[in-house]
Amino acid sequence: MRPCKRNFFDMDPEISDHLSKDVANDERAILDSLAQLREQESASLEAVAFMLGNSPGRLSGYLKGTTTTSLTNYLRIARALGYRSKIIFERAESDPTSEPLGSLKLPAHRVYSVRQ
Repeated sequence: MRPCKRNFFDMDPEISDHLSKDVANDERAILDSLAQLREQESASLEAVAFMLGNSPGRLSGYLKGTTTTSLTNYLRIARALGYRSKIIFERAESDPTSEPLGSLKLPAHRVYSVRQ
């Protein structure tokens, strides 16, 4: 699987790495579940790709984690296999961020649109 290259903005590098690894592990769990479903349903890569309007090669990249895709595409793959998805958010066991997001004080800023 491709390593997660998106860091958490302006955080301690160690904490950012930890959070990025957690995200990569969650994605790996989704990919493993989809592979298991595809095997259970004996669905060919070609059949699922056809339903999604993709090529088998691109779908293979999604399922191996070598091609970037969105959560929506993972949900579409599950639906093509005949399954609905339910996402459950649970509190992380060891949260390396010491303060809740609500307590962060961000400076006021303005966004200017520059047209040329």
